[in-house]
Amino acid sequence: MRGRLAILSEGYSNNPFPLRIDATYNFLREILSLAAEQKVQLKAAIRASSGWRPDSLAVRSVYAAPVVQEVIAEITAADSDGSSGFSRRHRTGEFRTIRMPTFLWFTAARKEALPAAYLIPPQYADLAQLLRRQGVVVDRLPGGWQGQVEAFSLDSVTATPFPFEGHRQITVQGHWAPRAGAAAAGWFVVPTDQQQGVFAAYLLEPASEDGFANWNFLDRDLRRGAEFPLLRVRQPLAVPLEMLP
Repeated sequence: MRGRLAILSEGYSNNPFPLRIDATYNFLREILSLAAEQKVQLKAAIRASSGWRPDSLAVRSVYAAPVVQEVIAEITAADSDGSSGFSRRHRTGEFRTIRMPTFLWFTAARKEALPAAYLIPPQYADLAQLLRRQGVVVDRLPGGWQGQVEAFSLDSVTATPFPFEGHRQITVQGHWAPRAGAAAAGWFVVPTDQQQGVFAAYLLEPASEDGFANWNFLDRDLRRGAEFPLLRVRQPLAVPLEMLP
């Protein structure tokens, strides 16, 4: 999403803590060694991804159909502290090859066309600052602007029944539609033709499963039948813009 490599390191939770530390250290050492060995290929991949400008973005995903494969699994045994799926297990050193369905990737459940830019009203200056902290270029309108925009009509707004990481996550349903629009001086403009354009769109799209709307940053303006407070435009704004310092 950022056009860079991402590596996930997870220690096996049933290992003793010192062993998890050693395993993580060895994993990082191997990753860094591999990066040094394949630096030419990695730099070429990063250069290519820096110019990636897709025409659409997956804002919601589901598991793709599984592929049946042979998986090498280590057999574990109960570690005398319960029998639930989250109870501690201990490793036996016995390995078996098991043929099973494996879920290897995600597929888009909802996609949105990538616009030229998003328009953020001044009352959401906190969103502009959050984007800038993540390396996203955010401009500001020094004067007023009028033109064709796209507005998102909220057909439904649903909160999760239980908190997750301190949030009641929000899922919205709706659709973008064109209309005449205006933005006064002080509105923020987030162009998508930039290194972090896809990442910014993923945060700003109302239906995104991990965007600002989902994480309660826009709750005060999310009501069924209303318009989402952010707008988007298909064409770059043909007016002077002020880059935020």
